[in-house]
Amino acid sequence: MGWAEKLKNVVHSAKDTGAAAAIRAWLAREMADYGELLDFKLNSREKRAELHVLLKGESLPLTVMIEDYELTNANGADFIVVKRAQASREWVNAVLRNFLIGKRHLIPAQFSGMVKLVLNT
Repeated sequence: MGWAEKLKNVVHSAKDTGAAAAIRAWLAREMADYGELLDFKLNSREKRAELHVLLKGESLPLTVMIEDYELTNANGADFIVVKRAQASREWVNAVLRNFLIGKRHLIPAQFSGMVKLVLNT
């Protein structure tokens, strides 16, 4: 791997880290009624994300792997569409199929610019 590719990887990783921090804050707030977000990792180059959540009343964390996503725009609003995802618990896979996968989810305006910049690279 040449120096240019190494530099590109470092820049890409830094952008993912920044976006992951913003997304982590948003997800932690959105998920507070259900549990605690323990970790969130983003790999925008591969369009993948991984999150670990300790659901209320559970003793072991739940892992959710987002394996592919795309961003869309409609009427000036930005959306994310999760194409493939899976979880470490079967009942959560059913929730993902019924409520997440293939559906447009609005990216809040305060995160839209940063998320779009990173996720589209």
